[in-house]
Amino acid sequence: MHSRDDTDIVIAVVILASRATAADHEVVAAMVESARTLAAYVVVVLPKGWRAPPRSRVAHVAPGAPAIGAIRAGMAQLSNTPARYALLWPLDAGVVDVARLRRLVDDVAREQSAVGAFAEDDLDHAPVLIARDAWLDLMTLGEGGIGAVAARRGVHRVAADAT
Repeated sequence: MHSRDDTDIVIAVVILASRATAADHEVVAAMVESARTLAAYVVVVLPKGWRAPPRSRVAHVAPGAPAIGAIRAGMAQLSNTPARYALLWPLDAGVVDVARLRRLVDDVAREQSAVGAFAEDDLDHAPVLIARDAWLDLMTLGEGGIGAVAARRGVHRVAADAT
């Protein structure tokens, strides 16, 4: 469900790195490479002045921009794509095993949930999958964090040890 084949669900990844520093270059690049194996579209939200890692779109925000500003800037890059889900991946989460992310995507897409995350993860500091039909809620309720969208739409929790 994660390939670029037209019969599969198209996934986008938005890496939220608006508070990245020079020390984060390698982590951001590794996140992009992982995201490329999972998604048809990769957007990286970076502080102004940063260059986009290869094979990604970039959205620039003011250094230290609030999380919702980074989310809005990144999601705007997806408006003309056929992506049905966006995986919001904050820099705070660091590099996450691609197989783990794929398990999240597959499980949430199979259940057709609006919001999905791993059971033990904090919604504001870990990868969260958002269905396209919930993107407007994310853009309008996001001031209250992703938790505000989850409260409205519900959140499908995926067991971390699921196979």
